Amino acid sequence: MMNKYIIRFSLVLLGLVIFGQGCLNGGGASTGPDGGVFKTTDRGEAWTQKRVLLQGPKAISLGNDAITLLMFDPQDRNTVYAGTSERGLLFTLNGGDSWQEASANLKGNISAIAVDYKNKCVVYAAIKNGIYKTENCSRDWSRIFFDPKTDKVFTALAVDWYNPTILYAGTSEGDIFKSTDAGLSWLVSQRVNGPVTSIGIDPKDSRMVYIGARGDGLWKTLDGGNTWMRIRDPLQDFENARRVTDIDIDPQDTNRLYITSPYGILVSTDAGNTWSPVPLTSQPNTVDIRGFVINPRNTKELTYITKNTINFSSDGGITWTVKKLPSTRRADALLVDPENGGTLYIGMGPATQQ
Repeated sequence: MMNKYIIRFSLVLLGLVIFGQGCLNGGGASTGPDGGVFKTTDRGEAWTQKRVLLQGPKAISLGNDAITLLMFDPQDRNTVYAGTSERGLLFTLNGGDSWQEASANLKGNISAIAVDYKNKCVVYAAIKNGIYKTENCSRDWSRIFFDPKTDKVFTALAVDWYNPTILYAGTSEGDIFKSTDAGLSWLVSQRVNGPVTSIGIDPKDSRMVYIGARGDGLWKTLDGGNTWMRIRDPLQDFENARRVTDIDIDPQDTNRLYITSPYGILVSTDAGNTWSPVPLTSQPNTVDIRGFVINPRNTKELTYITKNTINFSSDGGITWTVKKLPSTRRADALLVDPENGGTLYIGMGPATQQ
């Protein structure tokens, strides 16, 4: 067992020697291909390109890879999962210093990831019209559910943090599926008018779940999906706000919600009943927000990314500091460390973008 860890550590060192970690100060472009994952530990003052991928006895670079999404293991902040557009699912056990491929069976575009809150070895991933699961820390994966419509895509996954046998899945056709037996069986809980883009579970009451849909606004359940209500009319005063792309719930005050859309960012302080715009540095409907996060330890600290900027607020969105991305590529994913809000990860999109 000790020899295995020595070999793995040696491969990490070899990768660092061969590829480096692409350290950047104050943004700018890295040397070589600037895709993959970038990390900052000082809230954007300096960035490091985390590009070492261990592949058997060798190390290769992730610099050419496009990242579709990023997610923490809720029990281990050093374990991060990254979905890619072609390589499949990746994971790191050391905060990005080295990455591994989850499985040869998970090639293709990863459209959603979810991790069990009580068993770190149980992970779910979606590719096209299928949902896959591992119960042994990515040693083996199996397809646990698929939709017979081959043009349908599972676009969102979520695990109930209180009872991890309860899962939610959303699709590109507006279906909201629910499983109560850890993915063995699924039923349609609700259908919405538009692709499901995000699922948010209240961090204090897991029976309260929000669904974001592109074109159909926000849906909400208070009873774990038995009944649903549509939050649409309160958004009608904001052009394109019903094309919801992301939902974020304040972990300290769960009545405070943020949604992103082509309009920009809206905030609610009463669990979605009323909304007001968060003032940004750009006018409404002029910027493509690619990701938004709240610092769990200081919820006044907000961060969002556009195609070519990262934007920081320390006062709940009243004022913003704008910085360039550490890459020439488009930003497609943003993640904040649950214990240290100064540590952020950005996943970069394909080389041919904009």
